[in-house]
Amino acid sequence: MTSVIAVLAIVKILIMIGFLLSMAAVATWGERRQAALVQDRVGPNRAVIYLPSLVVQGIVITPPALFATIAGFTAWRYVNVVTAPESALTGLQLSIFVGWLSALVLCFVVRKKGAANGLDRLVAGWTPRSIFVTGLVLHVLGFVAVAAVPAPSLLIAARVTNGLLAAVFAFVGVYAGSKVPEGKVGIRLAGLLHAIADTVKMIWKEDFIPPRGDKLLHSLAPILAVFPVLVTCAVIPFGRSLCFGDPNRNGVFDWPDLLAVAPAMGSKFQCPGGHSVHLQIADLNVGVLYIFAMAGTGVIGAALAGWASDNKWSLLGGLRAASQMVSYEVAMGLSLIGLMIIYGSVQLGPMVEWQSTHAWGIFVQPFGFVLFLTALIAETKRVPFDQPEGESEIVAGYFVEYSGLKWGMFMTGEYVELITSSVLLVTLFFGGYSLPFLQNDGVRVAFGSSVLFAYKMNHVAVVVISALAFFGKVIVTGFFQIFIRWTVPRFRYDQLMKLGWTRLLPLALGNMLVTALVVLAVQGHADAENGLAFLGDVTQALVAIGMVAAVLAIFFGLVEPAKRQRLMLSTAQKFAAVTGGVRVTPRQA
Repeated sequence: MTSVIAVLAIVKILIMIGFLLSMAAVATWGERRQAALVQDRVGPNRAVIYLPSLVVQGIVITPPALFATIAGFTAWRYVNVVTAPESALTGLQLSIFVGWLSALVLCFVVRKKGAANGLDRLVAGWTPRSIFVTGLVLHVLGFVAVAAVPAPSLLIAARVTNGLLAAVFAFVGVYAGSKVPEGKVGIRLAGLLHAIADTVKMIWKEDFIPPRGDKLLHSLAPILAVFPVLVTCAVIPFGRSLCFGDPNRNGVFDWPDLLAVAPAMGSKFQCPGGHSVHLQIADLNVGVLYIFAMAGTGVIGAALAGWASDNKWSLLGGLRAASQMVSYEVAMGLSLIGLMIIYGSVQLGPMVEWQSTHAWGIFVQPFGFVLFLTALIAETKRVPFDQPEGESEIVAGYFVEYSGLKWGMFMTGEYVELITSSVLLVTLFFGGYSLPFLQNDGVRVAFGSSVLFAYKMNHVAVVVISALAFFGKVIVTGFFQIFIRWTVPRFRYDQLMKLGWTRLLPLALGNMLVTALVVLAVQGHADAENGLAFLGDVTQALVAIGMVAAVLAIFFGLVEPAKRQRLMLSTAQKFAAVTGGVRVTPRQA
């Protein structure tokens, strides 16, 4: 049992660290692309690697072939009478989803590069919107078709739908492989290779240490800038608990138990006769306090880097970073007291469960969210609070004397801080891994005691959906913070300190006091508690409607943008037209 738990703990650590580091690279790409658009400079798309066509074909074919094998093996081995209804619906819906999504991607490729065969010409005649609408209609018809299948035929239907899914994946893989041209193929991955190229470049750069600098502290500072940010996420739950069965009924968690997935019955998590695995590296009872303790050590790296470099600009940057981070940690901690009062816990797991059954934190503490977000951006030293590394004032701040991989560690720490801050925002204010009306045993749409809709789902599907929801929320929140960087100008240093001590701190204290008074006024009054519970269900419905509307807006608004006539009749345009027009500079992002 000890070995199983140890291996599972290592897997969870690798998942979280891998996500943080990979998203740090993606965030670097996002910032470079945004900078290229705003500042009219070369973006990350210039990084390219050339591979033989056979290698590219193998890369393209391998994932669909793997999914096809899994689907076929599931149809042959794991579909039984008990799992037949869920397996039939899942296989059919996944087949439809993979089908219309592949057609959508192919439609974009054909419109960009031209048709090469009959299938390409057929798809070129469709519109992205028609493909999307057809997919939605097929999804609805799929639900109806599975519901109409009689019980004795469900087992056959389940195996047929999973076989259909395997065939769809196999066709997608073969067709995608056939589209790879011969010879050397340039791979750009939308510019994501640029982060890898930068990493390789930094590894081979000279590691410069100032002659009069402190060599030990100079080398230790980058480590202290990265390590606290990574270990901060150890207490973050990134998915619902997974329940494994105990087929031997011996109460011992053995390796074969990992293949026996038991259902979690009811809206509250239960694992009868089995073993539960929390998708959380460490479930500490101090929770949020641990986060502040680890985040507080990040200031040491910046201070040491400024002191050990023997450079006045580095020293100024280190002093700015230390004073700024210490100042805003106070406001950031006090802005969460209201949430702790409402949640009744400092542990992250119970906080997410409370949001799952009541309302997301942003609805119960909207003002606290604004305060926490402001303090969090200042804590991560990002625009408009990047005074510790302000290039226009102190060259590059506390890491001006760093080069090579050590400089890369500071940059990695900054972008990992961006993702970690997004993780905290999602966990505390955006429901963590929870989705509206998604419970441990499926979807349950209810307002108060009235249940409008209930649908039982496979336990593994619920866990996977919750984990994907968590990471998806983090990605959206991270890119939202990137947009803030290129939208708001930098404060002066005195304005920054004044904002923290004379604005955020009093407002956080006032928010804490008002929240405590409201909680005391509501407690013990059944009507008020029931009314707030109903409002919580309403907010869940609003979030669900907003998510659906966002997806529809993306496909209907971005997949096929409507052609609009631009009407710009300003004096500036008329003047430019008279003088010969405006010179358009090339932009690449």
